[in-house]
Amino acid sequence: MRAVNLIPRDARRGGVAPSLASLGPAHFLIALLVIAVAFMTLYVLTSNTVSQRRAQLASVHQQLSHVQTEVTQLQRYEQFEKLAQERASTVRELAATRFDWHGALADLSKVVPSDTSLQSLVATVSPSSGASSGNVRSDINAPAFELKGCTGSQDDVAQLMSRLRLINGVTRVTLEDSTANGAGGGAGSVSSAGGCPANGPSFDMVVFFSPLPGSSTSTVTTGAAK
Repeated sequence: MRAVNLIPRDARRGGVAPSLASLGPAHFLIALLVIAVAFMTLYVLTSNTVSQRRAQLASVHQQLSHVQTEVTQLQRYEQFEKLAQERASTVRELAATRFDWHGALADLSKVVPSDTSLQSLVATVSPSSGASSGNVRSDINAPAFELKGCTGSQDDVAQLMSRLRLINGVTRVTLEDSTANGAGGGAGSVSSAGGCPANGPSFDMVVFFSPLPGSSTSTVTTGAAK
């Protein structure tokens, strides 16, 4: 049997590859199709990536809106808590500056002797909270009674001071002035219609109570009797 060479004649000459001139229209068409497919694939991948990023961005915007809504709701609770703290602080301040005047006046009515007449009573929480009748009131920054009145004798004045010390919470009783009225009913006398004899002494004293919590006390030494 005779051998048959199946290699084309052009290929038999040194094995050189065919040149571009030898390529036909079919080869160019195939190349264009490959390039088109590559661009289409790149476009699809890019489009999918953009769509995915847009979906992620929309999700982030939704989460941000939800978080902002929660923050707004929490701000209301924060404002409510702040208001509650301010009110609680106000209540504590009022409680710290509150003094039981009702109980103090009730105790005062029990210790004042029957032969003693009070002509005026000024109750103040501190020296700056009201008009003071004398300099003794400014000695201590604490609640106090400023008493003016008259009694039968100087011994009764001393007895009154001793009885005033029995009031709950009293820390000091200071006599600012005690003047004996003239028997003839002069300018400094007190009428018996006011509950005091015409020749009985009139007194001016201050009854100090314990300082309120949180208040600073200041004591000034004076020559008045305690």
